[in-house]
Amino acid sequence: MKTFFILGRNPELSRQEILAFLKARNRTHQEILFQDNLLVIQTNEGERFNIQEFGGTIHLGKITFEGNKEELQDHLKQNEIIPSDKFSYATFGNQDTQILKEKFKQENKKASQKHGRKLIKYQSGQKQENPKADFYLFFHKHSPATCDLRPATSMSETLYLAIATQTYDPKEVKKRDMQKPIRREALAISPRLSKILINLSGAKPHDRLLDPFCGIGGILTEALIKKIDIHGIDKDKQATSDAKTNLHWLSKEYNIQAKYIIENNDSRRAPDLQFAAIATETPLGKILRKKPSDNQAKQIIQNFEAYIIPILRHLKKVKKTQAKIAITFPVIKNIHADAQKLAGKSGLKVHMNPILESRPDQFISRDILVLQ
Repeated sequence: MKTFFILGRNPELSRQEILAFLKARNRTHQEILFQDNLLVIQTNEGERFNIQEFGGTIHLGKITFEGNKEELQDHLKQNEIIPSDKFSYATFGNQDTQILKEKFKQENKKASQKHGRKLIKYQSGQKQENPKADFYLFFHKHSPATCDLRPATSMSETLYLAIATQTYDPKEVKKRDMQKPIRREALAISPRLSKILINLSGAKPHDRLLDPFCGIGGILTEALIKKIDIHGIDKDKQATSDAKTNLHWLSKEYNIQAKYIIENNDSRRAPDLQFAAIATETPLGKILRKKPSDNQAKQIIQNFEAYIIPILRHLKKVKKTQAKIAITFPVIKNIHADAQKLAGKSGLKVHMNPILESRPDQFISRDILVLQ
């Protein structure tokens, strides 16, 4: 069985999230295609996904056709693509949609193709239309490279056609984020990134996850929704008090059964509970109100590196041997922390290389990486 995923604004990060999610659950899978914001994964027949578990996926669905052009024509003659007589649709992929338009016309369907006015801006700088439609189609030609690097022949090219069966719905997540008792705009991590970090950490339902810089509980909230037991630590007493308030509210509103502990403490004193996973957004320090100079940016990163090493050494001791640490490092004016150096000095190794998460209008951004 093959499933396609339409990925969000940071495709490489979203891809790694999905692969980590599958690997953590020992689900057999093979990556078939990754191009721009398109991902195709082969799994065992009957594999099910819930798009709301991911932070970086917009649409997904089971591929219902794969073959060559002639086989596609036969498929279209024998099968209805969209089970409706009047609808709007949008397509993702590299194929001309004329053949689909002709199909809908032959069936006397009132079909209008939508093109997005809103654009998703990707990390690479490219832009992708993000249309709103009744149905979303995946229509793409995959031409895998041969081992001798010669151009792929027509025999090796595969056409994929499918309809999305799930579209990410941000309403419940937004409601949960906006209605919680205490919000902290300047320092809060988004629910999207919280989900991604949790999935990158490999945490599963009933595992125990540590967030050593929990703040008011952004990551903890999404972990509890995923039925993961959590332990949050922060040296800011007000933040831990606010986190308790938020999680108490969450537990009542969503009938949460997973367990949680919030501790006002230094992360270097995290208890040795042999955590199954660690997911966290590290603190930058004081909030920067204006763009620093290059020298100031370098000094901030150097201060961060000195600060984080003893913490990482302690986290290594309190997690299970194979447990992963999904973590963010600050990036100031394109100056990055040295992940390999920090991992080496902490007795850890880089499991997933840093992936930049940034926006063009920000001089402070983050690297997202996984240590083990």
